[in-house]
Amino acid sequence: MSRPAVLIVSAANGTGHIRAADAVREAFAARDPDLYVEHIELLSIAPRWVRTFYGSLFETMVSRAPRLWKEIYRFTDGADANQARWGPVAHRTLFREFRRLLKSGPWRVCLCTHFLPAQLAAGRFGLPPLALVITDFGLHRFWVQRGVAQYFVATDTMATDLRRRRVRRSRIEVTGIPIAPAFSCAPSRTEARAELGLAQDRPVALVMGGGLGIGVEEGTAAALQATHPAVQIVTICAKNEAARVRLLSLGVPTERLHVLGTVRGMERYLAAADVVAGKPGGLTVSETLAVGRPLLLTRPIPGAEEVNTRAVVEEGAGLCASTEQEMRDAFYRVFAEPGLLERLSAEARRIGRPHAAPDIAAAIQRDYFPPRDV
Repeated sequence: MSRPAVLIVSAANGTGHIRAADAVREAFAARDPDLYVEHIELLSIAPRWVRTFYGSLFETMVSRAPRLWKEIYRFTDGADANQARWGPVAHRTLFREFRRLLKSGPWRVCLCTHFLPAQLAAGRFGLPPLALVITDFGLHRFWVQRGVAQYFVATDTMATDLRRRRVRRSRIEVTGIPIAPAFSCAPSRTEARAELGLAQDRPVALVMGGGLGIGVEEGTAAALQATHPAVQIVTICAKNEAARVRLLSLGVPTERLHVLGTVRGMERYLAAADVVAGKPGGLTVSETLAVGRPLLLTRPIPGAEEVNTRAVVEEGAGLCASTEQEMRDAFYRVFAEPGLLERLSAEARRIGRPHAAPDIAAAIQRDYFPPRDV
């Protein structure tokens, strides 16, 4: 490989960072098929014990010790930029292979969708410039690296916050969080319901729990208890097979409750829904808003998901419910309070950014690939 290229680096801490990287890669392919773009998941080049420890630590903490995770998140946050050089352990394990990768090809730029590769490499001599896509609606200090050449952020507020944190030499662009192209051309509500076998004349509540299916049982129970029997409830359990089995065992007729595992074509489910209930991961929120559907955000993981929740609620595009009673109240309000669903939907359409991925690809190509190289 000798022609100029783009390296995209994600990290398997949840699924959102990888989905964001794939979205940008697809946008590059659509924009310029001749441009070589490679996507690497950072932990895939780390020793096995690092993958096991780092890859499972987040999932274990948020599911079994959320209060401890909240304290860690708060303790590691602050106004000062985090240099995060990780010391000799990181250099013997993770950074050595990453540095070799960065030096192995003619990368004009390395685009990161997770803070970890930026922490390891930003500003180091002899490496390509780093661009960083922030995949949340808030700014933890782990994302703030003075050596990053270019930032892509979700909101104007985040851009202002970054400039205040002494990254004035970095270019900062407000693009939104990159999502797959399918969400920018989702089917209509009528088309989506027809494809999924849902009734056209009855409301639809979509309940999700992210890739791990966290909280789907509680969300489904609240929807069953609080909504009119005419409301169709679609629950996507993803990897949470135990929850799927338990929900099916309730024996609720499929006309009322559709229970699914891992699905493809998520844009169809979002388009079919009147409201989307679930955890406020950055990618899930961005995908839902891009389709113009309001959010009922339930039990956010302490830290970034709490910040995402505040951003959505403050913009008027969703409701927050932390307890089971609050979930029941929110489900009831959405379908019973006159005009509420329409107002939430209008704000969701207003703030959705379905074209974030192609906008990021265009900016990278503009800044690092002069016309003679394209």
